[in-house]
Amino acid sequence: MTDRGGDREPITPTVPGSSELLNIAMKVNGDKTSITAIATRWRSAAGKVNEHARELGGAVNAVDGAWQGESADAFDTYMRKYGKAGDALHDALSHCATSLDTAAGKLGTAETKVNNLVGNLVTQWNTYCANNPKKTEAELAPGIKGAVDQAVSDARVHLADADEAVSTAATDLKKHLDERSITFKDIPAPGDEKFVPAPGRTVDWQKTPQPDPGRTTLAGANGGGSGGYSPEGGGYGGYGSTTSSGGTVPQPKEKIVEWIKEALTIIKSDEMADVLRKRGIDVSDLDPNDPKDIERIWTIIYYESGGDPNAQNNWDINARNGVPSQGLMQTIPPVFQANALPGYNGIKEPVDNIIAGVLYTYKRYGSLAQHPGIDSLENVPGGTYKPY
Repeated sequence: MTDRGGDREPITPTVPGSSELLNIAMKVNGDKTSITAIATRWRSAAGKVNEHARELGGAVNAVDGAWQGESADAFDTYMRKYGKAGDALHDALSHCATSLDTAAGKLGTAETKVNNLVGNLVTQWNTYCANNPKKTEAELAPGIKGAVDQAVSDARVHLADADEAVSTAATDLKKHLDERSITFKDIPAPGDEKFVPAPGRTVDWQKTPQPDPGRTTLAGANGGGSGGYSPEGGGYGGYGSTTSSGGTVPQPKEKIVEWIKEALTIIKSDEMADVLRKRGIDVSDLDPNDPKDIERIWTIIYYESGGDPNAQNNWDINARNGVPSQGLMQTIPPVFQANALPGYNGIKEPVDNIIAGVLYTYKRYGSLAQHPGIDSLENVPGGTYKPY
């Protein structure tokens, strides 16, 4: 580990045999402030990456909602890679910042403990000298040797801890950056993609028909959304439970219906029956082909994320606590992990997120109908959506 040379004052008065202790004190006197500053900058950069990825995801959502066809679907699949690369970079930078903060903290702890050893030894030496004023330093040295040896032994442990912290941080930084699931460099050039017009290439872009006034509406619904994508126009805003005056929920895209059906099929599979039984969750009323179940789940998705699998809330209390709501049904990581099924652990994977969101709803409320947002929209005159 690198020390900062002359930043420390030498031990005064010099304690016989304490040169190694002084060297250790200099080595653990690392520049913790600079390390913490780097961590802060990286964490800020991670936030910016996430912000831009969210904006891009909103734009892609708008295109996806306005266009259909093979080329439109290929474009959507291609552009989602940028969101995934952004998420991977965000997570890597955040983890790196945490590793740096951990290293800085352990350096600070080691420095404090070694400084205390130095201070205590100097005090002990001064007292020893004062109690034996007629003895020379050479005569006093044997009497302080035990204390010096103990201080050096303890200091070596703290130096080893500091060295390990720095080494671990260096390893972690490389690991987090190298092991990203996807990087922007991994995304192929768009010119070669089949959604781009080119000689000899057939493209299939079709405008999505606009829903008529009789589109999907929950009984008694009069609540608004989260500023998410709407086929009637408008952009893609934040996520949450802000109400509007529209009172209706647009029809889900076919892709989202497929995600919902797949999630419900997995939940109802024989393979997962024992898992749910052990958790004490009864989903006997769920049916992957029941339009009402699909409608209710889509309604939750619509109000929570606007239908964006990469949605992430970075401004509420959960975000401030370091566990932002994520994915189609906006679950925080601890809730997602507690309710995910084995093999379906991707919080921003659409099917995985729906599985966890539905099972959380059943565990907490007993059914989709008892979800506070659904209950309000279906049973309260003029009721608006309420988050779970």
